[in-house]
Amino acid sequence: MIPVRLQISGFLSYQKTEVLDFRSFELACISGQNGAGKSSLLDAMTWALFGQARRKDDAIINNHTQSSNQSDHECRIIFDFEYEGLLYRIMRSKQKDKAVVLEFQVMDPDRKWKPLTEHTMRETEARVMQTLRMDYETFTNASFFLQGKADQFAQQKPADRKRILSSILGLEVWEMYRSQAAQRRKKLEDELTGLNNILEEIENELKEEENRKNKLLQLQEALETQTILRKAKEETVNHIRLLAVSLNEQKKMVDLLEEQARLLEEKNQQLKVERDKRVAELEEYRMNLESADQIEEEYHHWLADREKLAGWEALAADFHQFEAQRNAPSLVINTEKVKLEQELASYTEKAVQIVQIKSRLLSFEDEINRNKSLVQKTTVSIEQANHTREDLNRLLARQPEILAENKRLRQEMNELKERIDHLNQTDGAACPLCGQDLTPDDRQKLIDALGTTGRQKGNLYRSNQAQVDQINSQRDEMEKVINGIPNLELELRGQQRVLDQNLDQKKQMETLLEDWQQNGQKRLLEIESILSDENYARDARLELQCIDAELKKLGYDTTAHEAARKAEMAGRQSQEKQRRLETARAGLAPLERELERLEAQYETNEVDCQKQKVQLQTAVSKYEADVEKLPDLSLAEADLMNSLESENRIRMEVGAATQQVQVLKTLEVRREKIYKQRETFQKQVARIKILERAFGKDGIPALLIEQALPEIESQANEILDRLSEGGMSVSFSTQKDYKDKNREDKRETLDILISDAAGRREYEMFSGGEAFRVNFAIRLALSRVLAQRAGARLQTLVIDEGFGSQDAEGRQRLIQAINMVQPDFAKILVITHLEELKDVFPARIEVEKNQQGSSIKVIV
Repeated sequence: MIPVRLQISGFLSYQKTEVLDFRSFELACISGQNGAGKSSLLDAMTWALFGQARRKDDAIINNHTQSSNQSDHECRIIFDFEYEGLLYRIMRSKQKDKAVVLEFQVMDPDRKWKPLTEHTMRETEARVMQTLRMDYETFTNASFFLQGKADQFAQQKPADRKRILSSILGLEVWEMYRSQAAQRRKKLEDELTGLNNILEEIENELKEEENRKNKLLQLQEALETQTILRKAKEETVNHIRLLAVSLNEQKKMVDLLEEQARLLEEKNQQLKVERDKRVAELEEYRMNLESADQIEEEYHHWLADREKLAGWEALAADFHQFEAQRNAPSLVINTEKVKLEQELASYTEKAVQIVQIKSRLLSFEDEINRNKSLVQKTTVSIEQANHTREDLNRLLARQPEILAENKRLRQEMNELKERIDHLNQTDGAACPLCGQDLTPDDRQKLIDALGTTGRQKGNLYRSNQAQVDQINSQRDEMEKVINGIPNLELELRGQQRVLDQNLDQKKQMETLLEDWQQNGQKRLLEIESILSDENYARDARLELQCIDAELKKLGYDTTAHEAARKAEMAGRQSQEKQRRLETARAGLAPLERELERLEAQYETNEVDCQKQKVQLQTAVSKYEADVEKLPDLSLAEADLMNSLESENRIRMEVGAATQQVQVLKTLEVRREKIYKQRETFQKQVARIKILERAFGKDGIPALLIEQALPEIESQANEILDRLSEGGMSVSFSTQKDYKDKNREDKRETLDILISDAAGRREYEMFSGGEAFRVNFAIRLALSRVLAQRAGARLQTLVIDEGFGSQDAEGRQRLIQAINMVQPDFAKILVITHLEELKDVFPARIEVEKNQQGSSIKVIV
């Protein structure tokens, strides 16, 4: 990666937009006072590429920028770099209290920027790392010689160098593999424990084989005995049922005899009634014959009354002829009167209705007002429900943002936890800002600071989660309200329909009242006056008076005519008596013969009836005796049912016992299968234990370190050869004898052995200048190896080593070393604040800071 152009604004100490063009130099120093913003240029590059800087939150936004308008609360980095012959541009920006925006582009052959941005920021960052073939750690370790870190490897104790080298080479992944293998082994061991528990249960079950077989044999014998007993009881019940059938036939015969006796009794009663009736008729005939003279006299007197009535009937015919003439005018008078009375009744009824309508109108006003209130209330409810729908949409639109923020917070909290765990587990650590080694107090302060940040993010995460829970709760309530909108609309239509109907009825009643006051009330008073004065059908009344005068001249006496009619009707009984007298004279002899026949037949039937009763009594006595002898069928059936239930219970127990015996065979097969499965798991556990040892620090990581050391040694010697003009070389020793000479094995170490003209000595025996050359050579060798292993090309080198810590000779050696390795890099940047070093380099980047923030000036 070769930097081409860096545009920075609103980032850390840079308030205004500053541009740094790298194309005008290959080697340059970045100079300026402490705090001027030199290291911020490096933070800008790493933040643009990987989103990593000394801070990740809004603290990276320039303080002065944050105090301006809300729209200016933003930091923005545009970084152009060249890689593998292509020109790339990455733009990363962040506004206050908002998410980071990232864009990635490449220039096509037509000199146009082609977007490489993915769907999400995480995917875009992954594509950047894929393009560079480096992540943040590899990039900074390979390209950045940060202050105080050039000798962090060499200055460690020999026993700790191997661990540090493992971390530099990224061998922590093997610990992850070992952990995953251990988890897999534990899972298999848990499954083995489960299999052993199952095998123990199966063995316990198989030990019960003899007991289960004995129990099955006992149950089978008990079942056979119970079956024999049940069959005997079934035969008893069947015998009782046959006896019951025979008794049932006897009962039918008794019922038949009872029916025959009843029929004979009824027939005899009918003969008796018929005989008594004939005796009464004979008595009546004899009484009529004794009163024959009186009956004939009454009959002749009635005939005379009938002739008198006929005379009055002839006179009445003439009278009725005139009476018929009265019908026409009377009909006219009555018809006119009925019409007036009907009209009066109609208007009277209307008057009552008008009174009711007036009373109802008063209550109708209240009802209409209630209907209007209900319509208005329902309308307001619908409007509120619609507002609730809008509120719900806003809530649901807010929820994805909260969930996305919580997802980001969860990731950041996990990263903080990993950093805290790493700091807790590591004896030594470096400051993530300045790169200096941390003291125990500094490390604890860093852990506390990270913990505070983590708790703040946790509080924000829980607050967001509470908002999500509240949104879900409110959503349920709001959805209930929204789901009720159709019912409210239906209710509103019904209420509006009732209101319209009531308004129509009110209008109709008001129309009726108006019509009554104008017409109906006047007509009612007019009809009452006409009827009271009988001022109707005047012509018919005059005609009726003339007809009544003619009737008076005829002399017809209605009272005398009525008296003659009553006398004739009173004598009509004599006609009936005369008829019965003649009937008695003719039917006396035949009735006496009929009575003799009925008497004889009654006596015969009485004898037959007595015989039938004797036969019935005999049959009833025999049936009752047989019933007494019949055993209780219900008790016998209950006893049989109990026996059958006992048999079924024993049969079920036999089935269960049989199943328990048969399942033993299945358990034996399953036991063999589990034995094989357990053997397979045991082999897998053994293999995974081998993998655990291989993935452990003494396994593959140790081999990889052994393989990497010759390459690091070769690279370091190549650089050291240049720095010492062939006078020094370095080698690594990974094992050392224990002080106890009796031990045959060796302890793990990583000693740095340096050879020069004086011989071969350990690193700790060299002076500062010589040690610096070794540190620089080893650090640069590690950078090269790390970049090569990542598949990336090491093209840019940034050195922030603090020249102020070196004496004049040391600074000269550092400058000499930088000039010597310059051909290996496309760009080299050296950060210094020493004035005397500004003119040593062919180009310099001066960084100054004032009230408007930091500024950049390139001098070539």
